[in-house]
Amino acid sequence: MPSMYWSFRRMLCVLSAIAFFIALPTVAAAETIPQLTIRAPLSSLPTPVVVLGRELGPLKGMPVAKIRAFSWQGEVMKAIPFQIDKRDAKGRYEFSTRDNGSVLMLDVDDECVFMTSDAGERKHADSKESKQQPTVEIGLVDSRTGERKWVYLQAADSLPVATKDYVAYDAARDAIETATYKLGFSKSQPFLIDSLQWHVGAENKWSQNLVDTMKVRHKGKLFGIDFIRTQKDYRSRVAAVKAGQVRVIRRTLNSVRMIGFLQSPSVAIDYVAYVNGFQMDTMIDLPFKLSWFFSDLITYTTIDWNDAPSLPVVSLYKTGMPGLTINGGMSPEKGQFNKGTDQRFALQSEYGLLAVQLEMDKGTPIESKPYLRDERTNMDNPENIPGQFGNVGFMTTGWEKVDTSLHHMFFNVLLLQKTNVEQGLAWLDQYPAKRAD
Repeated sequence: MPSMYWSFRRMLCVLSAIAFFIALPTVAAAETIPQLTIRAPLSSLPTPVVVLGRELGPLKGMPVAKIRAFSWQGEVMKAIPFQIDKRDAKGRYEFSTRDNGSVLMLDVDDECVFMTSDAGERKHADSKESKQQPTVEIGLVDSRTGERKWVYLQAADSLPVATKDYVAYDAARDAIETATYKLGFSKSQPFLIDSLQWHVGAENKWSQNLVDTMKVRHKGKLFGIDFIRTQKDYRSRVAAVKAGQVRVIRRTLNSVRMIGFLQSPSVAIDYVAYVNGFQMDTMIDLPFKLSWFFSDLITYTTIDWNDAPSLPVVSLYKTGMPGLTINGGMSPEKGQFNKGTDQRFALQSEYGLLAVQLEMDKGTPIESKPYLRDERTNMDNPENIPGQFGNVGFMTTGWEKVDTSLHHMFFNVLLLQKTNVEQGLAWLDQYPAKRAD
């Protein structure tokens, strides 16, 4: 009996030891920093990086005000520009500073934003700083060069906050300014751009305004009767603005006259502006199907450019076509620009390259194709500005097929200097950089 007893004790000890050593890797893993990898250009274009709250593991549910971003420059920990923007489950930004009166917490749909140009070296996971507070390591990889850099997000009261802003909003002028461009909006219809200037030369030196006006045209049938509306038929107001360190989010609420004084339901349009690009997000969220009232709907969304002789020559490009000089005269080659279903084009001058892309979210039945009218002598009422000088953008159809779900229509714009057309158009797919689905 004694020998059996001691054999049993020895077996229990062995099993306990095995269980202890099996558990060790689990303990060690809990102390490592959760890592996230995102592909982004590092050596060429300073690019904003957008990370969703659901991707940030231990930071989910933490107070937004406590989360900081930093990178390592050698042995120096540097606070970098960073912001968190609240979003709801449908992808709409929220502008409240509190959540039902309580402190804002990081939710799964929220967006955390920083710039690739602020990334640094990698710090080992066993560093003292990473063990004290919940931390996420974000690795950035350049697909073209293989270069790697890192950014760290951490929930901690003691970390400093960066003081640099990449973008600024002037509330008095309702204008957005970065180191690359200035963007101004119409006073009467603030969802429309009416001023765009490149930064040129020394600090605070700007080009002449490039824009005559931004145009929106709706054509079709309302109850079988021909229907035409322009931006003059819109009611528009600035509803909210959030100016962060990395981007400005500016929302307008807009409705268009339908019959008499009857207005359509409001449509929200968000301008999201970064240091070298911006996005116009039109949120189509209607309480009824357009097909109940409309048929054969066509919408033109374009910008008519300034034809002042003092401005440099502008060339228009589309994939697979040679450059077209904007000179106020149509030609067969310019007529060809309106054919096909390309979703992007570029305008180039001595100031730089302006690349544009139209993107729909999945499930949106709207179809689009590029549109160009370059005819200085052609009047385009109701604007008081004569002619059409490189009036370019997109024509969209299929609006009658839109259901009552929320849909997003994005106009993505990049303003780049010292970049060729091919590279600029390719960067549209990586701006801002996000984790691949």
